[in-house]
Amino acid sequence: MSGGHFLTSRAVGWVIVGISLILLGNKIFRKKSESAPAAEVRKMYREPTSAGAWWFTGARGPANQPADFTGVWLGGTLPDISKAALPGHEVILTPYGKRRYDTVDHSQNPTNHCLPPGPVRMVNMQSPVMIVQRPDVVLFLTEYQRTYRIVYTDGRGHDPDAKDYPEWMGSSIGTWDKDTLLVDTTAINDRSWMDIDGHEHSDQLRMSEAFRLLDQNTLEHLTTLEDPVFFEKPFTIRRLLKRQIGDRILDHSCLENEKDIQNLVPTIGGAGR
Repeated sequence: MSGGHFLTSRAVGWVIVGISLILLGNKIFRKKSESAPAAEVRKMYREPTSAGAWWFTGARGPANQPADFTGVWLGGTLPDISKAALPGHEVILTPYGKRRYDTVDHSQNPTNHCLPPGPVRMVNMQSPVMIVQRPDVVLFLTEYQRTYRIVYTDGRGHDPDAKDYPEWMGSSIGTWDKDTLLVDTTAINDRSWMDIDGHEHSDQLRMSEAFRLLDQNTLEHLTTLEDPVFFEKPFTIRRLLKRQIGDRILDHSCLENEKDIQNLVPTIGGAGR
């Protein structure tokens, strides 16, 4: 075989290899293009169907319930409870209540010291709340320090001695009025605040709440607060909670690696607002 013929054969061979690689590359590229969803499709939320709690997977909820609030909800922070009062339900402090409000020490905010938020602030914090509903009980489980509140809906009344043993979350009983859950809470101890601004309350505080779904993802929460020690008259606040995607709340321990309490200094009244 002559040298020229040998070079020609090699050139033809390289051309064939090159064409094969191009064809193979086009085939791989086309396969990837066909299998990869468009960018907009990838952004779309796909409802899971194989795992998770029923309200997350889209399965049918429990039957024979007037309404179902089960899920994870967020109401957000409420700095000043008076700002959420309904028209005609303005917050009017008693002389004692005003004196306490004007001289409150913000360094003593109970949540600054990792204490429970109490039933008023529980759903008005930047921590989601999981509601678990059964025919005989409704549970409020907040992500803040994994604190819970129990509302009994089995027809019982308050324990006769409940006020002798006030609790952080008080004693709560609920009844249904069609699709609205009505909750009466009493026997709340006087150690929690109602908001960040420093509205306090006594152990005579009574809460009357109404929960109802405005739509599948919005829960209306009306709360009437009555405390003759701190407020001249009862007042009502309104908050909207939004449903969150997911079926769990995270772990939170306030005292874990806590380094701020030692730096708190007295901050009185308006200086802390």
